[in-house]
Amino acid sequence: MRHRKSGKRLGVPSNRRKAMLKQLVEALFLHGRIQTTLIRAKATRPIAEKVITWAKRGSLHHRRRAMSMISRKDVVNRIFDNLVEWYKDRPGGYTRIIKIGPRMGDAAPMVFLELVDWIPGAKLPGQHTKVIKVTEEEKTGKAGGKDKPEKEKAKPKEKKKPAAKSKLSLKKAAKKTEAKAPEKEKKISERKAEKEKVKKERAVVREKVKQEKTEQKTKRKGEVPKPAAKKAGKAKVKVAKVKKVKPKTSKPSKKK
Repeated sequence: MRHRKSGKRLGVPSNRRKAMLKQLVEALFLHGRIQTTLIRAKATRPIAEKVITWAKRGSLHHRRRAMSMISRKDVVNRIFDNLVEWYKDRPGGYTRIIKIGPRMGDAAPMVFLELVDWIPGAKLPGQHTKVIKVTEEEKTGKAGGKDKPEKEKAKPKEKKKPAAKSKLSLKKAAKKTEAKAPEKEKKISERKAEKEKVKKERAVVREKVKQEKTEQKTKRKGEVPKPAAKKAGKAKVKVAKVKKVKPKTSKPSKKK
């Protein structure tokens, strides 16, 4: 029995469950809205609201407690310095859960967990974006009143043609091919002779096996094997089947 043990297990061991909830809370304060399952949203909601109450108190102790829940220092500073202004007059209920529907696949109920008073697409207070300054010189493409020379287009590299072979090298190559030709013919003829020998040997073995099988069949049936006829065509050996006749027995006459 789980007496005095509050909270959901979420099907995860304790160390992984704590890390997952911290990441969900951090993502909520970074983006203003997150999409998760209903059970995970219900588990993260009280933690997120507790962080906002700590930010309302604003002491160093409460800031350190928030740092224990959120790893990023800039997110904690944003909550304590800027985000608290939204919830000064609100006594509680800083987040809301919006149901979306079942997830494709396992049909788990999906929801949006978002901050109250947050408009979708709007920036959170204290959320800065990088601004890149462009000077007038970069706009016009001029530096110091002088036009910048346009870069010349790189010419495509031409493929190098293979060097022409000299007459001596061609003659040497021709001599080598002429010397190798008879050797190749010998090797080819030897290979053909070996293949023919192997075929003949296999044919002899097959005939022996067939004769052995026929002898075994005739021995089982109690017949004498006939001598193998010469090949004038494949001679088939027919075995006459002997029918067993049962002796007739006279039935005793029934007395009236």
